Amino acid sequence: MLHFLALPVTEEISFVQPTLEQAEAIFNAVDNDRKHLGEFLDFIDTTKSIADEVAFLKMKITGEANGTDRLFLIYYQDQLAGSIDLHFIDQKNKKAEIGYWIYSGFANKGIVSASVRKICEIAFNDLHLNKLTLIADTENIASNKVAQKCGFTFVATDKDDVVRYGKFHDMNRYCLLKQDYVKNQ
Repeated sequence: MLHFLALPVTEEISFVQPTLEQAEAIFNAVDNDRKHLGEFLDFIDTTKSIADEVAFLKMKITGEANGTDRLFLIYYQDQLAGSIDLHFIDQKNKKAEIGYWIYSGFANKGIVSASVRKICEIAFNDLHLNKLTLIADTENIASNKVAQKCGFTFVATDKDDVVRYGKFHDMNRYCLLKQDYVKNQ
């Protein structure tokens, strides 16, 4: 992890600012874990090459420059473990949505919960947002637990909200307001 800009999350977890040079490592992580990641994330189907990953990183880096995105790679013990981002950042209405993925070999270690808490801190304290949304497939027990553990409030189940592999999926929507985040600190 030498020469990457890193932000500590815990002693073992860091957020790393992505660069185009990391595209191959990110692609390899995704490519080697398609079954796990593809269960709930449809971007897997459109990430077929390193060039696809480069295009995605360029889009996110441009989004950060435009103020609509903030992407971090999650490193655990100096190994790429996943990514987390704020997207649909809306400064006028002071809100954004959180998204993430974790490599299966790093699941169930508390990495995602710690990462969500840290990105909430960044969103509320640095970006001065007021509301964060986290959306999880109703069948994704782990992501629903993360939202609850991190203090998000269940808002609704959006029926037949996403089509993945030709089938409609219901999605749970959670939100966290800055005032509730501050109370829990």
